[in-house]
Amino acid sequence: MEEVIGFEALYDSMHKCKKGVIWKESVAHYVLNSLEETYKLNEQLENGTYKARQIAKFTITRPKKREIISVCFRDRVYQRSLNDNALYPIMTNSFIRDNWACQRGKGTDDARDRMKLFLQRMYRKYGTEFYGLQIDVHGYYPNMRHDLTNAMLERKLEPEIAKRAIDVLDGQYAGDVGYNPGSQMVQIVGISALDDHDHKIKEELDVDEFGRYMDDSLAFHPSREYLEYCRKVIGEILAEKGLEFNPKKTKVFCITDGFTFLGFKYRLTDTGKVIMIIDPKNVKERRRILRRLVRKAKRGELTKAKVDECYYAWRNHASKGNSFKLLQRMDKYYKSLWR
Repeated sequence: MEEVIGFEALYDSMHKCKKGVIWKESVAHYVLNSLEETYKLNEQLENGTYKARQIAKFTITRPKKREIISVCFRDRVYQRSLNDNALYPIMTNSFIRDNWACQRGKGTDDARDRMKLFLQRMYRKYGTEFYGLQIDVHGYYPNMRHDLTNAMLERKLEPEIAKRAIDVLDGQYAGDVGYNPGSQMVQIVGISALDDHDHKIKEELDVDEFGRYMDDSLAFHPSREYLEYCRKVIGEILAEKGLEFNPKKTKVFCITDGFTFLGFKYRLTDTGKVIMIIDPKNVKERRRILRRLVRKAKRGELTKAKVDECYYAWRNHASKGNSFKLLQRMDKYYKSLWR
């Protein structure tokens, strides 16, 4: 357990956790007294006197309404060490290549690159005569069963590690179902819960071009009927876990109709070119945010540099697609807000 609750492990975890939040008074106090605080935490974890402190809950409304759980810095340090040094390396070891979320070297950019690769491979084999199955799980985190999560942790982890992880989760989430995706530990649990589902699709259903980002997944195949069958099988797997499809977003579609994935609309042309354009809903929302931020800056509540940083971060994201003309229009719009 030294790699999780040892002094060096906790001290390293503290340095990871402080990034971006060092301005908070509680974090600054912990960091200024880091040797003493780390020693104290290490001692409590080793002699069994550690008790997690009260969590804080609050609600956010955008992009959609959800309850957020806030953990005190001391507890976050321990949980980060447990996650990075024990859960992450073991839980992710069995993942398929195209499980993209919350892993080093992967993420949304990797997911989009692989999606393009899938489409190009399918085009070389079938032209535009193939289909896609898009799956979205309704209320994924709020409906995750605690008993199945605990059983998965006990099955994959060493007993003491599993017990510590279960204690953390049970201490933060009352009841029999539901997690909040804010913490890294919950995210790892979330991307692990459908690992068997991924392997079944790739290995038993023999769908090569398949990938998943959290609870959103896509599969491609030349047969619409076979994808409808896959949809039925996957629905049965989800039902066993107490989950179900989002009926509005789960569908089998002709590839020439295009699809939306991770904020971008994809279209495959007759010549095999993959066109990827940022979702217009995202553009509309970004304009609304920019208007609000510029108003705040004009009132002196924000600096222009901070608003510029926000805009250019989004612009960099949008530039990953075929968005040259859109970006020109957005640049013009952004400049007009400052007049």
